Amino acid sequence: MRKKRHLTIEEKRDWLACVFRDESGEYSQADRFKAMVEDTRLAMLEQEQKEAEPAPKAPALDLDLLAHLPPPLT
Repeated sequence: MRKKRHLTIEEKRDWLACVFRDESGEYSQADRFKAMVEDTRLAMLEQEQKEAEPAPKAPALDLDLLAHLPPPLT
């Protein structure tokens, strides 16, 4: 089976969070700032994808079945 070639958005954001929260000094302030900017961009992309997805349709109700229901209580 072939390995995945690309990371998911969640995997990228996890890695960027590690860079941003680095306290060991491995990454410079500029690297940390770039990680924050890229994470923000990915978060916006993720939000746009969620908004672009159509809302799930409600199941269609059979009108004959509704006709057999008792009247609502008052």
